Formats: sequence, C-alpha cells, structure tokens
Amino acid sequence: MAARIVVVGVVAMSWIATTPRRPAAAAETVTPTLIQTIDTSQLSPPIPDPSGLAFLPSGNLLVADAEVDEIPSLYKGKNVFEVTTAGELVDSFRTTRFSTEPAGLAVIDGRVGVSDDDGDRVFLVGPGPDRRYGTKDDRVRSFSTSPFGSNDPEGLAYGGGAFFIADGKGAEVYRVTRGPNAVFDGVPPIGDDTVSHFDTAELGQPDPEGIEFNADTGTLFIVSNAKDSNIIETTIQGRLLTTIDLSAIGVHSPAGLAFGPGSADPRISSLYIADRGRDNSTDPSENDGRIFEISF
Repeated sequence: MAARIVVVGVVAMSWIATTPRRPAAAAETVTPTLIQTIDTSQLSPPIPDPSGLAFLPSGNLLVADAEVDEIPSLYKGKNVFEVTTAGELVDSFRTTRFSTEPAGLAVIDGRVGVSDDDGDRVFLVGPGPDRRYGTKDDRVRSFSTSPFGSNDPEGLAYGGGAFFIADGKGAEVYRVTRGPNAVFDGVPPIGDDTVSHFDTAELGQPDPEGIEFNADTGTLFIVSNAKDSNIIETTIQGRLLTTIDLSAIGVHSPAGLAFGPGSADPRISSLYIADRGRDNSTDPSENDGRIFEISF
C-alpha cells in the first residue's frame, strides 16, 4: 500500500513533491549470472540476518544485521560488519548507542548512513579521533523520516547528492536532497531538506527493503523482501527500465543491495544481494544469512 501524505498549507509544498503516478512500462528482462554466494552464517561472529549493504572506499562491503541482537545464542555485541568481497570478516562494530535496528546502510563522504525502521530516522555516523566506527567518540546526527511520510525506512542508498530511502510498508522510494544549509537535517520546520517520492507497488515491488544507486548510469536498483521478488532498475523518478530475474538464483528473503567491485575483477562491477533467510520470529535460533553476488 502506498504511503499517503497530507500536505497542509502552501509553505509545505516547497519541500515535498510527489512524482506523478504512471502505469508500469514494459521493461527489458535480463537473466543474471551467479558469481558466488557468501555464507554469512559461517563467519565468526555470524551474520544471521544481513539487511543493509554498502561499499566502503576500501572496496570492502559493510553489512548491517538489524535482528542479530534478538538471537542471544549468536549475538556477540556487534551488529555491523566489514567483509571483503571474497567473504572474509575483517572488522565489526555496534550501533546500539543510537540504534538497535540498523536496517539499511549507505556511505557518504567518509560517514556511514544508517536507516532505523523502528525509530523512523536516518543517522549519519562520522568516526572520531580514533578513526574507527562504533566507538564512543563517533559523531552522530540524524533526521526523522516520519514528517515526510516514511514510517518504515528500510533500504538506504546515496548518490547524485541525495539519499534514497526504500519504505517497506509504504511501498515508496523517497529522495531526500539537502537544502541551502547543505546539511541533511530533515524537512521544515526543523530542517530545510527537499523530498520527492514515487510508488513501488505498481512496479511489482510491494515491500521494498533493498535499494542501491548505480553511479554508472544514475539509476536505482530496488528489491522487495519476498521470496519471489525480482530486482528492478528504475530512473530516480521511478520509471521502470529493467527487471533482473532472480528465479534461478535461490534468494529466499532479499534485503539490502550494493553495487560495486566484483570479487573476481574489481574493475568490473557486480550487484550484491543480502538474503535474510528464515525470520527469527518463527525460528528463534535461525542462522542462515547469505550474500549473493551477481552480474548481468
């Protein structure tokens, strides 16, 4: 169901715009090639429910697990992990000082963006003097997503000067750009950010939890948290361009997306898909997280 936003007054129209609805256009369908599967459940500590993905400047993947703290037998006090594209765990940290629900990740100018779908906020985390994330000297600021209608911010991406937020329950993608103060601080009256959005349900994405910006083309990848979901590529205004057929890949519960250096050749980009597997609400001891690398 698409989120409904009630805008009152003329001033509010200066910060939010709705992309006109359009019927889903016919799109090219492509069949991807599976490059590898990273079994995050076998890492130490394990990542049983990978949700957010992003690429660090180093070329390593940053992986968030918003549910690991709900599995006492597996939780080791960390919920964000740095993993090489070959699947080696090299570092980990926690976001619990400000968020126990790091659903989505994005990297922006040396900071890490974290979407929290329980608190309806996006956090921007900058390392302090120790140059490490997840320690007490981190510089953290945030903005609320609920004032512009996003009450389930799941996936997060950054590109072209804007944050893109995939709202799962609302089936919307929100594009947030900075206002004159050049800081992401939310919409008026608290901040001066500008927001536009488009519906994803009409594009075949009823529960978008993964989103990624393709810097090569200026387009978006979007995926829903459903076993039979495909990935779609759209313009930033929401026009459907390509459908990536995942039926032969074996993804159970897709979540975060990341587009970046391939594991075999970093000069060639791959698309990485976080798979949460079984939900711990039905299987409290589940540990079946995976990351798929595909090319197309």
